[in-house]
Amino acid sequence: MRHWLKQIGILLAVVLTVSVTGAWWALQQTKKVPEFYERATRNVPQDTAAQNQRLQQDVKQLQEDAAQQGSWNAAFTDSRINAWLIQELPNKFPQLLAKGVRDPRIVIENDRLLLAARYRDKRIDTVVSMEIRVELTEEPNILAIRVHDLRAGALPLPLERFLKGITREAAKGDVDVCWDITDEGPVALVTVPSEHPKFVVNPVVVESVKLVAGRLELSGHSGAIAQESYQPQGPVHRFVSYRHNSKRKHQGSRISASSLKRIPVKLR
Repeated sequence: MRHWLKQIGILLAVVLTVSVTGAWWALQQTKKVPEFYERATRNVPQDTAAQNQRLQQDVKQLQEDAAQQGSWNAAFTDSRINAWLIQELPNKFPQLLAKGVRDPRIVIENDRLLLAARYRDKRIDTVVSMEIRVELTEEPNILAIRVHDLRAGALPLPLERFLKGITREAAKGDVDVCWDITDEGPVALVTVPSEHPKFVVNPVVVESVKLVAGRLELSGHSGAIAQESYQPQGPVHRFVSYRHNSKRKHQGSRISASSLKRIPVKLR
């Protein structure tokens, strides 16, 4: 009996040691800062106010171009987007600051966008980062957003755990997000409005989204036949579980562990 108690005691000690070591390792992993985030922080332009103003002028120009019938295009640099994040985010999205999100930065590379922000609460201080890839879809103005490599520091995080929160927070900003559940994981489907009372010409259709070194490039068409003549440029995401148009109204309204494997959902 004494021998068994000794064996059990050793086993418990080993489990406790491994658990403590694992917890310490996980904590240390969350403290690591992605290289691209450090680089983006170092390379923030000194004249952030001027760069922010330039970005807003670029956006205004896009709106004017898209208001005309025919083709349009625009480009936005990651340095100006970062300047906008510094200048405008605290005022426009105070709820993020209230939840502990600070200093978001992006880096645009070929075919991908790297995004990170510092997150701090009473228990943890880390940098949450992810890789984002954008594709057009078979339906006009529905963009497929693939999120890869979601991490807290160097610690991988499962995207599936955050689907409800992402959809809920997006809805607060009037962003319509559904999920296409694929073999490679969930893909966010974001609807870009093609018609709006403020649009002089309807509809406005996006036909190309390109991520090239340091730049986000957009192009498309505006006018009565823009949707009928929709010709996506570049990779196109094919829907797997998502059912669009009239079939969407038959979809459920909750995400459960089982439904994540089978169908997409739209949450409010």
